[in-house]
Amino acid sequence: MANESGNGLREFDSSLAVAHWGEHANGGGDRLAWELARVFDEAPFYVGWRDESIEPNDIKSKQLINGRLMNHALERGGLSRKLSHLLGWQIASPLREYDVLLTSGNEPLFYVAPDEQTWIAYIHHTNRRQSDQITEVESKRFEKVRLLFHYAIRVLFDHNTHKPDLFVVNSEIVKRRVVRYWGVSEEKIRVVYPPVPTHNYSPDEAATEDFYVTLSRLDWHKDIDGIVEAFNQLDERLLIAGDGPERERLERKAGNNIEFVGFVDEEEKRRLLSQAKAFVFNGRDEDFGIAPVEALAAGTPLLGVKEGMTQFQIIEGGNGYRHTRSGATGPTLVQTVQKFESEGVEWSASEIESFADRFSVNAFEKGIRDVVDEAVSKSNISPSWYDEYE
Repeated sequence: MANESGNGLREFDSSLAVAHWGEHANGGGDRLAWELARVFDEAPFYVGWRDESIEPNDIKSKQLINGRLMNHALERGGLSRKLSHLLGWQIASPLREYDVLLTSGNEPLFYVAPDEQTWIAYIHHTNRRQSDQITEVESKRFEKVRLLFHYAIRVLFDHNTHKPDLFVVNSEIVKRRVVRYWGVSEEKIRVVYPPVPTHNYSPDEAATEDFYVTLSRLDWHKDIDGIVEAFNQLDERLLIAGDGPERERLERKAGNNIEFVGFVDEEEKRRLLSQAKAFVFNGRDEDFGIAPVEALAAGTPLLGVKEGMTQFQIIEGGNGYRHTRSGATGPTLVQTVQKFESEGVEWSASEIESFADRFSVNAFEKGIRDVVDEAVSKSNISPSWYDEYE
């Protein structure tokens, strides 16, 4: 079904299409989907919702869900967007003509594939409010109503998460969640880490200076609060890069040693990550976490929370240190910073940089091609005796 081309990359004899749930955020999921389109650059690229303003210049997608009412629902977001995806993906006529389909995101799981089509589904995360983050409902109004809604979403996905031939997830953490919350067999799941452009970062970008940095969207699930509270107790300079709904509140809370620099472009980000003496990350049960890997690729030690995938991006004492939120089961962030100040880390900047290579774009490309090749070879439905007559 596949053969080696002159550049060492496999070429699939079957026709293949890539389909992403929608360009709604310009986030990590969108960037991964665009990289899928680049890996299979001859394949058509479909999206449930297209936003030309965020598409890179080399990406041209085709919108899959159309119609005035459906588009209005996609624009509104929330439950109406979910219903539009539910209706729009089930048949998805343009996708049905391809031998192989590679989808990105949860919403394409509503798709009902033809018998002979090989389907590989890349999953960035399970429905988090209905699974690993369900305890967040305890602090919300109408808790019981919300729990009923979350149950309905779980039931909906329970009936739509077993149809692909093979699943791909972005970390071992998400693999665990797909098994636990969606009931998918481990044998049907492969891990391929997201494509981080590690080659764009280097310890040589700029000399190390005397400050710490964190970089993310300033939203509740990144828990910048915890970082601000810790550095309010420390006599260390912290730069917070990024923007979001929490910024004004966080600025009021922060001490004079904390500076908010707002959104930074790629050039400024590379410089900041290279200059910082350590990168601080506190995201809640992160599925993967691209910013910490970018920091490591810049040769910068990582001080990260002992949760989610973040805990596995740190080799304790080698390329950084892990902290806990409460300090009940390990050091707090304050204690971790103090330890870093007194002991540093064992690895050199170049060793930290090399560690990040396992998350590179090249590693992603090889991994995703391997998975597609495997899925195609395993989904052959012809009778065993039929090959004798070919």
